Amino acid sequence: MAFQEMTETDVAEPRRRERHDEETRRHGPDRRVNRDHFLELDLAYATHKIRRVTPDGAPPEYDVVKLRSYNGKLGGPTIEAEPGDTLYIKLDNQLPREPEADSAHDPHPGPGHGNAPHGFNTSNLHFHGLHVSPTGNSDNVLIELPPKHSFPYEVKIPYDHPAGTYWYHAHKHGSATLHLASGMAGALIIRGDIDRVPAIKDACERIILFQQIPYTLTDDPTAPGQKANMVESYSLFGPGVWQSLGRRFTLNGEVEPTYELNPGEVQRWRFIHGGIREGLKLRLVRREGNVETPLSQFQIAHDGITTGRIDEVTETEMFPGYRVDVMVRATDDDGRPLNPGTYYLVDALATGPAHTLARVCVKGKPVRMALPKAEQLAPLAPFKGIGNSEVTGQQEVIFSIDTSVTPPRFLVNGKPFDPHHVRQVLLGDVEEWKVGSLNFNHPFHIHVNPFQVKLQDGRLIWKDTLMVMAGQTFRLRTRYERYIGKFMMHCHIAEHGDLGMAELVEVLAPYPGHTHGPH
Repeated sequence: MAFQEMTETDVAEPRRRERHDEETRRHGPDRRVNRDHFLELDLAYATHKIRRVTPDGAPPEYDVVKLRSYNGKLGGPTIEAEPGDTLYIKLDNQLPREPEADSAHDPHPGPGHGNAPHGFNTSNLHFHGLHVSPTGNSDNVLIELPPKHSFPYEVKIPYDHPAGTYWYHAHKHGSATLHLASGMAGALIIRGDIDRVPAIKDACERIILFQQIPYTLTDDPTAPGQKANMVESYSLFGPGVWQSLGRRFTLNGEVEPTYELNPGEVQRWRFIHGGIREGLKLRLVRREGNVETPLSQFQIAHDGITTGRIDEVTETEMFPGYRVDVMVRATDDDGRPLNPGTYYLVDALATGPAHTLARVCVKGKPVRMALPKAEQLAPLAPFKGIGNSEVTGQQEVIFSIDTSVTPPRFLVNGKPFDPHHVRQVLLGDVEEWKVGSLNFNHPFHIHVNPFQVKLQDGRLIWKDTLMVMAGQTFRLRTRYERYIGKFMMHCHIAEHGDLGMAELVEVLAPYPGHTHGPH
């Protein structure tokens, strides 16, 4: 695609921002953190309307659903902070006390029932992607907050934390899937250096949280507890169920919203995959009859971490837990402003109505705007690469599902999750992790410390979540910096983690006489 040289005088910034602010109120996540960075999250049942997509011109139709929700909204409020800030978040669990049976696998669930669904009204929070302490009342996913109790989270963000796109969500082992499938997640944005790049500062910003709400419209006698228009059973989360239900991804709680751009306008879109299983292959397309022509996207960050490049692509792959920041530009391949009309954000992996995720309306006066330049982004990549000489040790993770038994067993290195089995590493060490999948596809996610990975196309990037296809192996490199304590490593197909595909990792303080070097 040709790049046009643009000047600041070409940018009608105030009018665009006024329109974007209005669209954010209609289509974006609710921003609810004040200047003191204090937020109350009230967890309770709430009633929502989820739109069914109808033919053009037909009146809208809605399903009324009852879900566990934060502050009565479908999708939690957006948290914004800067490096050096402290987040004070009070999670108030107002859900009813646990019923005697809330599990599709076990009639008497409870804390001792391990790798089966249980404790649906008990919760906690995970601050996904943040490099913060995993202990105490910070990013501690070992906390279990029962109904009718509250908990004060205090998350201290280091002064050198990368600016980027992160998110928070419920993470209690045994109920995380059901909570994510109820919309219990929200965006978490760290503002900083990349936001001051002129072409990014001038661009309107969209935070787009993709979620899967797999409610049913009838009671299901084969799934204990599953009631119409609710999410109450793990029978809703298995392979192929999402497609059979005919549900649609919501974008900030809406089905098939409409976004607006002026011809020639550049916007920054922050994609967050907050779903439970299915991947997305995002394309922005022009439709002519049955033919879709993809338009360019320009990737600048993965999992909240600035790459230092601007990578032109025609599709962005998203799996559960992923975040990708892209610049979109309403121009053709030669840089000319797009003709006014309706374009589409689509999922290339889906067919039928689920293929269309959002409509993109290009209208209004043409504007001329610049993309950020690679030389502006290069100094903002926060981490230096890890060379062979820096690696001090090795780890191995092999995900697998044992289908020879009923129900299947979900395993890491041949073992299900055991809270008493902890992988231990040392603060200051630098290790290479061999991560693979024996069968089926699994997004690997590790808390606290990001990792460096070389993608199949040769790009070297930093991430915290990575899809590992069946039979595939990656070598990831990571530094254990700043924080000691226990945290999770798991498959981010949420059901797999709840059923046992997870492991605790503990970073220990170095013992006397330890030296950081190959061992």
